[in-house]
Amino acid sequence: MDEKIFVGVGSNIGNGIKHCMTAVKRISSDKRADLKSISSFYTTSPVSEIKQDDFINCAVLISWEGTPHELLEFLLDVENSMGRTREIKDGPRIIDLDILIFGDTVIDESTLTIPHKELHKRKFALMPCLEIDPNFILPTHKRPLNDFLPEISEDQLVTKLQGLAFLEEFEE
Repeated sequence: MDEKIFVGVGSNIGNGIKHCMTAVKRISSDKRADLKSISSFYTTSPVSEIKQDDFINCAVLISWEGTPHELLEFLLDVENSMGRTREIKDGPRIIDLDILIFGDTVIDESTLTIPHKELHKRKFALMPCLEIDPNFILPTHKRPLNDFLPEISEDQLVTKLQGLAFLEEFEE
């Protein structure tokens, strides 16, 4: 399967880098998933009215032998196995896994929307995808992902982690 499937990975409870790396390992260890690429890790401000810590975010590009619904079920299982709870909508979370893009597939259902309905409005999701594929065209808008960045508020802070600071934070 040659479809480009982007999964957003995020955490803002505990050691976010460790949680994100654990999730990426679990995704890549499933026989249906083939990890093609992983973005850098980013520190990002929450896009929520709820006061909470900054997130660690990244994206992975995978191929998937199955349907989008099967991928969603798998990602929910990974979240649950890592202790994800859903008491507060848009609240802090130990891990958050979202299907951002599933090739050219467009789904608009109550339980699954692909591409992710907020992707083009969220810098923390766009920037990791752009790092992996700067020329990807968002199928619902027929525009390159890069076109959306200038339309996003400057309030959404995104900082790429690198160097020793990244390694020290991972070891905590």
